[in-house]
Amino acid sequence: MQIHDSKEPFLHFTPTLWQPPGDSGKGVYSVLREHGVRGRLVLHNSNDRINSSHTLLERVLLEYRIGHHSYSLFTIKDLFAADYAFSEEGWGNIMGDIAERISRRVTKFFLKHHSPEGNTGGIFDKRFNPQEKNGYIITHNEQYLLKIQNYPNLIILKNSPEAAWEYENIKELDGFFDYRYHGDRHIIVLESKLDKLHINVDKLKQNLFTPLKSLFPDSKFHYILFSNSHSLFRENSRYKILRSRPYEIFKALKEDGVGTLFFSFNEQYHEFEQAAKHLITQYRMISHQNVDLYGRITMGHNEIHLYDSGEHPFMTLQRDPSTGLWREQYPVRLPFQ
Repeated sequence: MQIHDSKEPFLHFTPTLWQPPGDSGKGVYSVLREHGVRGRLVLHNSNDRINSSHTLLERVLLEYRIGHHSYSLFTIKDLFAADYAFSEEGWGNIMGDIAERISRRVTKFFLKHHSPEGNTGGIFDKRFNPQEKNGYIITHNEQYLLKIQNYPNLIILKNSPEAAWEYENIKELDGFFDYRYHGDRHIIVLESKLDKLHINVDKLKQNLFTPLKSLFPDSKFHYILFSNSHSLFRENSRYKILRSRPYEIFKALKEDGVGTLFFSFNEQYHEFEQAAKHLITQYRMISHQNVDLYGRITMGHNEIHLYDSGEHPFMTLQRDPSTGLWREQYPVRLPFQ
């Protein structure tokens, strides 16, 4: 059983000041524990086993597995709902979106299993309709408004007479969690940065935590910065010593009464690149565009199987016995049928 301070659920995840042996400096801050969630990203084609009972739009292209749990990370429907281009020009947006989805999934799992005495509270009241969630106003006051933009992304709007609609968008949230622990309400904001930590702390306070403190006055606040290990911690250190930029963020938010947790991805950068390339290929294939396949081929006397990133063939070609020509087998026959 985990032991926690009766009022501080994330005490053991907060950076700690200590003095390394032989170091005569002012000490360093280290992270004692991270999320501890061992998930992995799995790429799928539309004809993989996981999609055998799904409609076309529900077919899973990216899956995230945590132990025996399986989560749909990206479907064909998500391809068409995305507000960026699935091409090399949109490469950074695609990888950033994948990173956001992974960080949200890991954080949800972490909070659900963190402590038997904590639970994710109900941010939505009885007015909330899951079928009409986009545009839903979660809470507001005279100065600020918190609403769903494109679920699960939220935005904070500020009342501004100069704005065209009297409100201006001042902050987009990668993830927002309402966590209850020993009777206290903890508002947790997630920010995902795949690579460089381009974060303006003053604007973070002004456009994020000042509004949230106004909207949720009786709550405690935490900021989860999810990034790669190299951006967060010094290299060649088994103690997870914070780099200078994460330390500055932690110190500034602590002065403002906000706790900071630093979580790192299990995935390496090349895995995000591979996943982005996979989604681009799938999009082009579904849109009947030319595609370049990178994978392996298995050849038989009458069949050729082309594998891209999924567990089953991306395409199957059969030899026509009368002409000797190779033709795409349609519909694609699943190996387990």
